[in-house]
Amino acid sequence: MADMINSILRAAYKRFSDYGPCKTTMAEIANDCGTSVGNLYRHFESKNAIMMACLEQQLQEKLDAGIAAAAKYDDALDALRSFLQTRLFLGYAQFADTRHLFDLINTIESQHHEVLLAYEQKVISALAYIILKGVEQNQFGRCDAMQVAYDIHQATLRYNHPVTLQNNTLKILTQDLNRLIDLLYSGLKPSS
Repeated sequence: MADMINSILRAAYKRFSDYGPCKTTMAEIANDCGTSVGNLYRHFESKNAIMMACLEQQLQEKLDAGIAAAAKYDDALDALRSFLQTRLFLGYAQFADTRHLFDLINTIESQHHEVLLAYEQKVISALAYIILKGVEQNQFGRCDAMQVAYDIHQATLRYNHPVTLQNNTLKILTQDLNRLIDLLYSGLKPSS
């Protein structure tokens, strides 16, 4: 069952990205994953439900990858850099070649805004964990970790926004992000 759901979500995400949500049909998704429309309805109540599941899966994969990358480092600054860079790299891979990006973004933001907000809170919590680790290591100064995490998230939205990812090279975005991380670190360092 999990394999079928993953197959449906992969096929649907490709369709939504290539043709946009409005021009994607249940029949096309079914055909792309080698199943029937009836079988799609066994797993999802509507095309909208499939789109929402695709969105949640993409967002969660990006978050999980960032958390896993950060966990490889004991040093909090390295963990922060790895978390942010990994999310950039994965986001770039997800959105750089999306032909109907604006249709997809408009549909998601108008119909699934609550999913984006819930995911944003998960990202902020993951960042707060890294910030607290840095405070414990005396690498970052004492601070309100959730507020700092929120601020870092806001400062790095550019590196996760599909339009930015599509309109810039990965090299430029990576260089920009690294300069921003260095700037953030200078503000996070404990005062002498």
